[in-house]
Amino acid sequence: MGDNQKMSKYLSRKLKFISVFAMAAVVFIHSYNFKDEFLTPTTRISEGFSFPAMFEYFFSNELFRFAVPLFFAISGFLFYFRYVNTVRCYLSKLKKRLYTLLLPYVIWVVLSGVLLTVLSQFELFAGLGIVKEKAFDWAHFYWYFVSPAAFPLWYIQQLMLFSIISPLIYLLIKYTKGFILIPFGIMWLFNFHFIIDTQGLFYFSCGAALAIFGVSRNITRRDDNASAVSMTIIWVLLSLANTFLAVFADNSDFMSMVMLILYKVNEIVGVVAMWLIFDHIAKLITDKKGFIIAQTHLFFVFALHEPLTHLANQFALSESSGSLSHLALFVCLPFSIMAFCVMLSMMMRKNIRPVHRLMTGGR
Repeated sequence: MGDNQKMSKYLSRKLKFISVFAMAAVVFIHSYNFKDEFLTPTTRISEGFSFPAMFEYFFSNELFRFAVPLFFAISGFLFYFRYVNTVRCYLSKLKKRLYTLLLPYVIWVVLSGVLLTVLSQFELFAGLGIVKEKAFDWAHFYWYFVSPAAFPLWYIQQLMLFSIISPLIYLLIKYTKGFILIPFGIMWLFNFHFIIDTQGLFYFSCGAALAIFGVSRNITRRDDNASAVSMTIIWVLLSLANTFLAVFADNSDFMSMVMLILYKVNEIVGVVAMWLIFDHIAKLITDKKGFIIAQTHLFFVFALHEPLTHLANQFALSESSGSLSHLALFVCLPFSIMAFCVMLSMMMRKNIRPVHRLMTGGR
């Protein structure tokens, strides 16, 4: 049972360090800077056969899409690790998440909106798309808590919803012996969305099932070179296939469905591949100071990289043109944004720690 488990030191470190790679992937996902800024599983590349656009698409909309599913799976696993389905445990979990999720959510929603509202007063930035779209409309202020300027905060929205319905998720998983994952998976596969994001529900529940059934010992470490290599090859080939489909496929419903299914399969393959690969990567980064620092300040990267990334992209590309400018920006900007977020977090944690704790939920 999940409530009797003890997490190994290796698994704890693996979850922390793999989160650094996943967060870097998220920043790259949001750094795609060609015409189709907000990518979906069936987005076609408007620029056609263009190496810079295809290069960015390959990473942003294919290879790195393992990140969000992996974060949901880790969140589900950690939520139900040593979970007891009692009123006391439930209320304790909710109380904790008021501090770790709800409070940071409100703070960052307001900060991101204020940032864009202030920038809208300057001619240099006022013309940028994200500033015009997301600066505060005070008559509809409440809407920014539904659709914040820092749009990655939708992830926290979903985690809060999963926390509220956590007893139901527990009962469905436990008393169906995990078979509830099949309808959850079908809803996710065919993009059946409602208030709850079905991608999040599926992967969160997958992580929850691993914890509830006490199988963490089987996922901790696998020094299986053949599996890691084969899954990585499949991951890369699926990513390449969908990238070329995004250029050459027609806009028919059939081709859109093919791209959607390949994309979803690639998500699962990417999650598994990254999990297996990391057992080999971990040998190279054991206790590396840089990774420890990055993991400590990961929440600032998550909360602050948007709308900064979009602002930087739109501003830089308004001053330059050409595919190579796009590509150079894509390669360099994510690292610059991550470094800035980590340094700001370090500075605030050192000098105004109470404020930093409120902004990060005590992380």
